[in-house]
Amino acid sequence: EAGEAQGGLSREGVLRGRAAAIRGAMVHAWSNYREHAWGRDNLSPISGRGGDGGFDHAVTMVDSLDTLWLMGLRREFNDATHWISSHLEGRFEHLGGGTSVFETTIRTLGGLLAAYDLSKEKVYLRLAKLLGERISKRTSASGVTPYTFGGGFGGMGCASLAESGTMQVEMNFLSRVTGDPSFARKANAFYDTVRAKPSLDGLWPNCWQAGRGRVTFGADGDSFYEYLIKGWLQTKDPKLWEMYNNAVDGLEKHLVATSADGLVFLNNLNMRGPSGGGTPDVAMEHLACFVPGWLALGIPHQLDEARRARHLKLAQSLAFTCWQMYERQPTGIGPERVKGMKIDLSATDTKE
Repeated sequence: EAGEAQGGLSREGVLRGRAAAIRGAMVHAWSNYREHAWGRDNLSPISGRGGDGGFDHAVTMVDSLDTLWLMGLRREFNDATHWISSHLEGRFEHLGGGTSVFETTIRTLGGLLAAYDLSKEKVYLRLAKLLGERISKRTSASGVTPYTFGGGFGGMGCASLAESGTMQVEMNFLSRVTGDPSFARKANAFYDTVRAKPSLDGLWPNCWQAGRGRVTFGADGDSFYEYLIKGWLQTKDPKLWEMYNNAVDGLEKHLVATSADGLVFLNNLNMRGPSGGGTPDVAMEHLACFVPGWLALGIPHQLDEARRARHLKLAQSLAFTCWQMYERQPTGIGPERVKGMKIDLSATDTKE
């Protein structure tokens, strides 16, 4: 067990040692970013050079702020605050048409809001409001948001669930701290829009406007479902609680399967259309490993004992499978996906 004493160390000693190792890894990564890629989007680990990965606003720096704060790395946090105070507003004025709204929301807007919530530094709230206004302008009155600031689609080639359904947590919080309800109102309009489209027992295809196609808790669908429970925890909107529980019911009915060796997997489905039904796509993406935590967030609030027990058992089973994705590989590194419910990857023909 993770918390048990090991090698003569107490449980507390083991956990402190692990925390120190994790903090040391962050210090190592940050110090190299500081030396080789300061003010850039990313650091290439082999060449050791900084680069801009389509954002051009130091997204790694902003995305790391809350981690620096929580780890007590105040000097590093203050270094970043100084750079951000002097440069970030100008970078926001020149966001490119190809820049991802989705990634900018979760990494940059979310990073700024988390930094403000922890530190109460006013610069982070000011910048978050500026960026939030820029993002909100790209969202239609019905809550639909494009993948890029220029209006382009993402990998699915359509308006996807994740693109419009992964901004509500940030916009809800932005409305709360600014006192401006328009951010949340516009983002949350998407829930009424998507509910008017065909679904399969609480599940929508990634290309939700088409009413058919790929249903998944992996890429292009995952965070839409993730934000249902998180949005409900923020707002207590009964509509979101209903959508969350319906999605869990649909997941149990259509996507959960058990392999020959007893592991529980979360597969995908190709939805046929408004008439319902679909054909299985027996593959589990690593991205779907958020589901155990997603279920855990809802379990304390379930009033039905049988539902609570069922969700807990499913969360435990899927978490074990996700661990085994790493544990059973010779490198100890988990794959991007497992096909055919064969965790030895004998049925997985993609190399990612």
